[in-house]
Amino acid sequence: MKLSTKGRYSLETMVYLATSKDLVSIRTISEATGISGGYLEQLMIPLRQAGLVVSQRGVQGGYAIARKKITCHDVLLASEGEFTPTPCKDCTQTTICKTYQIWALLENAVIDYSKNVYIEDLAGHLLEGQKGGGM
Repeated sequence: MKLSTKGRYSLETMVYLATSKDLVSIRTISEATGISGGYLEQLMIPLRQAGLVVSQRGVQGGYAIARKKITCHDVLLASEGEFTPTPCKDCTQTTICKTYQIWALLENAVIDYSKNVYIEDLAGHLLEGQKGGGM
């Protein structure tokens, strides 16, 4: 089971936005995270469509986290789609497969866990002992 670059970078971007008090430009996010500006623009599309980030155009524009209580599951669902463990993704042998049950349990555990990890909590750990926003 492997989280794609898209999912990892979406989580990293959301955590960064959660540490920021104001709108943040793509350039600023790129400099802080090392993610290219062009790729960040592409990452923002599904995050914005899912209502996880808000954006404003113009010189003073940028991106901000849309609300509190966004979970890792929310971000992964927006960026990756539904989670399915790789070994059973297209398997049609679920009734006779000896490992199907463990993969199903693992899938449920990961989903349940990601629904209980909030972006703001991850950002809070980064900010402990620091003043101001940013990673």
